[in-house]
Amino acid sequence: SNGALNDLAAKALANPWHIETIAALAVSGSLASFINGKENFADEDAPYQPGTDTYDPKGAEGFYASRPLSVVRRVLKLAFLTGAFNTGILFDWLVLGKLMKDEEYTALRNAEPRRAKEALALCEKLGPTFIKLGQALSIRTDLIPEAYALELRKLQDAVPPFSSDEAREVLKKELGVSDLSEVFSSLSDEPIASASIGQVYRGTLAADGRDVAVKVQRPGILAEIALDLHVLRILTPIQTTLQNAANGVKTTQEDIDTAILLVDEWGRGFVAETDYRLEADNTRTFEAAMRKRGLDAVCAPAIVDNL
Repeated sequence: SNGALNDLAAKALANPWHIETIAALAVSGSLASFINGKENFADEDAPYQPGTDTYDPKGAEGFYASRPLSVVRRVLKLAFLTGAFNTGILFDWLVLGKLMKDEEYTALRNAEPRRAKEALALCEKLGPTFIKLGQALSIRTDLIPEAYALELRKLQDAVPPFSSDEAREVLKKELGVSDLSEVFSSLSDEPIASASIGQVYRGTLAADGRDVAVKVQRPGILAEIALDLHVLRILTPIQTTLQNAANGVKTTQEDIDTAILLVDEWGRGFVAETDYRLEADNTRTFEAAMRKRGLDAVCAPAIVDNL
């Protein structure tokens, strides 16, 4: 029953290492359907609102404590999708490298171009949070190998779009119309650009014929991001401990606390990006500042305020 599953999930989440044990069971058929069940995110499924100062990890802990099944499903899905990738890297590092006493880790380095392509595909499968993480890592060759950075840079301008039918439904709801022709005399069938949080259509306003860029946020994006950030905070102690062990370093509580703070800092900025009203305000502020300085060559798109 759902009650029993919730109790089991809550007990598992009490200790992040229990999650690793549960993840090992992800290959079973009974769990496969649970893992792959579609998660229909909605705005009300988020523990906080969009904004620069709304990210609240402690509030999220309480929010997801009453939704342990969602957390366990996401953790298992991450394990299921990344299992082969992680196992391959571990084999190259531990068996072909460390145990075979190859101090250059030749097999690991030789596999980088192929595994970089796999990492790109995984980011796309894992969704907006990991696409955003991949974008951030793509410029950090001090943290990841060059081969990975080159592949992940493709996420900067080639993020898979979500359904245009969904996008049109979002527009109708947000604009309060039953037919988009009431607002736009034309609207491109498919997006002209797509990013981790939303995508852009080209349109023409019915009222005055202006060409406009119509930016539509992915449905339920904040709820999806919030769940992933909560999961990352749970898994960070494990990742930090394993990474330190691989480097022959003992893990301290300070190491774990610092890693979690990094997740929180990155998450705070990511959550702020979901506030399109804030983006519009910043655009107006930037345009006004450039005009005040007489920098006419530097401009920003005009905001259509009545929309």
